Amino acid sequence: MSYVDYPEKLNKVKRQLNHILNDHRYYQPDGIREFTISMYNAFGKRKITAKMQISMDKIINTYQKWLKSENKLDKYEKLERIESGQYKINLIRTLLSGCGYQPMYVARSEEFLNSVEKQLRFNAQLSVKQRKALNQMYKRFKAKCESRGIHDVRIDMKPSKEIQKFLNITNKQG
Repeated sequence: MSYVDYPEKLNKVKRQLNHILNDHRYYQPDGIREFTISMYNAFGKRKITAKMQISMDKIINTYQKWLKSENKLDKYEKLERIESGQYKINLIRTLLSGCGYQPMYVARSEEFLNSVEKQLRFNAQLSVKQRKALNQMYKRFKAKCESRGIHDVRIDMKPSKEIQKFLNITNKQG
């Protein structure tokens, strides 16, 4: 393929996408990050369509909103929240498995926990209703496990590679 000379606006968009991809404080879920990479890689390889331009503009606008936000969380804070939430969800799963409920109830509860975990990974936060529902499930499952003679349930989780890298950097600095 031959090199395509893009208008100045598209060159600016390419530079902005490159900046977004290189900003290590900005968190993007895996699917969105892959999409951003594919949009960036489209330059010089294929024709940039109007839909692609709209998508690129949305990516850039989302990043600009994040930059202007006063209560923005950086990538590591969001990863810390996600990891903390996943730990709690896995604790509820462990309690659920020890309760001895009917298989259909267990399956429905697992389905709910999976949907909450998916939303947690995507948005790095849960709604108030979801947190309340998880809290109710935790209390219910804990009481059921204690009535069956199971006490002090714990799970071990390793921190993700990115969190581990961040902790190593902060430990070296401090």
